[in-house]
Amino acid sequence: MEMYVILAVLGIYFGGVLSKDINVRIEPEIVYLDTDDLMIKCEYNSQSVKTPTWITIVRNGWYGKHDMVTMTDGNPPSIGYFFSGREFTNRMEVTGSIKEKFVKVSMKTVECLDEAHYECTAGGFNEKGGLERFTDSYSLVVNSHSKRPIVKMNNLIVPAKMAIGVVDGDEVKVECDALVGKPPKPMFWYRYDNNNGSYVIERNMITKIERRLLERDLCRWYTKFSIRFIASLSTPEVRLRCAVGNEEEDVIITVAPAMGP
Repeated sequence: MEMYVILAVLGIYFGGVLSKDINVRIEPEIVYLDTDDLMIKCEYNSQSVKTPTWITIVRNGWYGKHDMVTMTDGNPPSIGYFFSGREFTNRMEVTGSIKEKFVKVSMKTVECLDEAHYECTAGGFNEKGGLERFTDSYSLVVNSHSKRPIVKMNNLIVPAKMAIGVVDGDEVKVECDALVGKPPKPMFWYRYDNNNGSYVIERNMITKIERRLLERDLCRWYTKFSIRFIASLSTPEVRLRCAVGNEEEDVIITVAPAMGP
């Protein structure tokens, strides 16, 4: 009895999926700026209208809502005017036909402006002569990877693992800048603890973290995080590490005695 119920539920579930009149698929589902071969595909499955009269992919993104591709009975897919420029056609290939009941857009590369809401619309006349219209949609999010952080002192980049000399009593400010990806990864400052011989999260010398999107770019988060302290001969060497995910950068600060009067 239990097995019968399970099979019945599965039949209803998969039957509902298969009977969907139109379906929009985007692969891969998780997309990054360095993703190759992004596919946007509309598949027509209606039983009430056996053959559609048209199939259209509409994109609603940064620059408004535009027809991306339109396909009509007896004609090959037509690229919408907004997407007819080289910045799109050089990386976009369109295939499909009304007879095959699908239209597919293949993107060789991914750009941030590809993040949008994609809507697939199709329709035609049923056996009674009535016009029917079917719609499915999918929201695509374009992510990005984090980059290796950059450590600065006095607005100058500190070479990796280079020792920087300061004087006892100096106020020291070390800044860490990084593209932290999307979704943004957290940035941490670590300080080397001589007592246990390892780096530990620094919570006392840190300042307020600054995070923002790059100008005209919704796919890259930028983070700036500073650390401040007063140099002291009681700690003649301060070893710091800025980390974002698995990316990290070290800096060593050595403290020298102040010059006499």
